[in-house]
Amino acid sequence: MTTQSDEEAFKGYVSALESNQSELEYFSDKINAIVSEAETSTGRGMAARNLNIAFDVKDMPTGRYGVITYQFKWIGFATTEDKRIMAGDAFAGGLYLSKDNALIITYPSEYKVDAVSPEPDIVRANELIWYGLRDFSSGEPSVVLRSTFQVVWVVISVIGVVSIIIAGWLTHKKKQKKKIIEEKILKTDEEKILEILKDAGGVLYQSDIIEKTGFSKSKTSALLNSLKENGRIEKIMKGRKNLIRLK
Repeated sequence: MTTQSDEEAFKGYVSALESNQSELEYFSDKINAIVSEAETSTGRGMAARNLNIAFDVKDMPTGRYGVITYQFKWIGFATTEDKRIMAGDAFAGGLYLSKDNALIITYPSEYKVDAVSPEPDIVRANELIWYGLRDFSSGEPSVVLRSTFQVVWVVISVIGVVSIIIAGWLTHKKKQKKKIIEEKILKTDEEKILEILKDAGGVLYQSDIIEKTGFSKSKTSALLNSLKENGRIEKIMKGRKNLIRLK
């Protein structure tokens, strides 16, 4: 607005809009249609709340302007995951900004921009700004914000301690499980030796047991020692060979 008459004209236009309920209804219908389409494309529950039209006159570096702001709260617009806020998929069909329009995304001070596409025209404290004329592609603009809130790090450190404790407990359980498995295998292998001895009439040389089981010499020796300690077999030296006999 360059003159007083321009400002008066804007105020008259604002008065006409404020008294025209159909303008708000038109805005409401249009926004609800956009939100409904985004809900369908993303599969995420959404809703538009607190629809409102605000008017103001602002002094800017390039002049004095009459500003009409269409406002609403978009429930379900973004998603949250792992301390991140992700927005953009709601623009399933892209977004068009006319020549005199601008898109401004304002985010909480405890967040920082992790990723953004396409690059905004202006980046300032907690704000990303794109100016029209602009035709965004599907899913754009896309913004990922990451939390920098310090309390989160405290929680993480606590979780880390818990993780260590859990990891220690799991390691202990794993060792116990491994021991049980090893004992089962040992028992099964011992039974295999006993069955071979039974089939051979209760007597075999240790070398024959190694051949029939396919076990290594050291494994066979350990198994036979265990069986001897449990009173299941006896070892008899025959020259340089061990004769194994069932008891």
